[in-house]
Amino acid sequence: MTGTLAKAGLAALAMLAMLGAAEAGERKPRRTTDPTPVGEWTGFYIGGNLGYGAAGLTDDAPLAITSNMTGVIGGVQAGYNYQIDRVVLGIEGDIQASGQSTSYTRTLPVVGNFTISQRIPYFETLRGRIGYAFDCGCVMAYGTIGIAYGAYEPSASALGATVSGHYTRSALAVGAGVEWMVTKGWSAKLEGLYLDTGNIGSPANLPGIGEVHMRVRDAIMRLGLNYHF
Repeated sequence: MTGTLAKAGLAALAMLAMLGAAEAGERKPRRTTDPTPVGEWTGFYIGGNLGYGAAGLTDDAPLAITSNMTGVIGGVQAGYNYQIDRVVLGIEGDIQASGQSTSYTRTLPVVGNFTISQRIPYFETLRGRIGYAFDCGCVMAYGTIGIAYGAYEPSASALGATVSGHYTRSALAVGAGVEWMVTKGWSAKLEGLYLDTGNIGSPANLPGIGEVHMRVRDAIMRLGLNYHF
């Protein structure tokens, strides 16, 4: 009888000890995960992009020209990022080939067919960037602002003769985008840019009209892929 009671007492003590240990474990403070993103955006990168642009040209002549140049654009970019907690500061430069163009023909008395063509063959930008890395650290939204430099080439054809011009001009470049670190060392981005050339080249001086200033405003949307060193 005594042996049975002893065994029952030992079993009860063992059970109480297990319950006490479990209770103590529940009272231990749990570790919280640090939501601060990993600083994986810091460093140099290089990549390529492909997109589409729609540019509008206007002038201030009495018979004002308004035309739209559309087409595919593509090029390469390189830059550097420096991440401070969730803030990502950077600088980026890119060079773009452009297929943005337009052409139209009018029939004029005596002259016959009169064809006007316009195109943007290339442009390049140099911009600062400021971004915000979300909790995961792999997605960044950013804004960008800087300068652009590009070319505009108009031409006119009539009576078998063609007259053309080539103008270059610096411009304001502003935009925004989202970039995703797809895997270690590689990121993909979606970016929108707006370029405004202001006056293009030297103003034309027409008899009886005076100076004519032209202006190109270009809206661009592009996808990019970057390799991070």
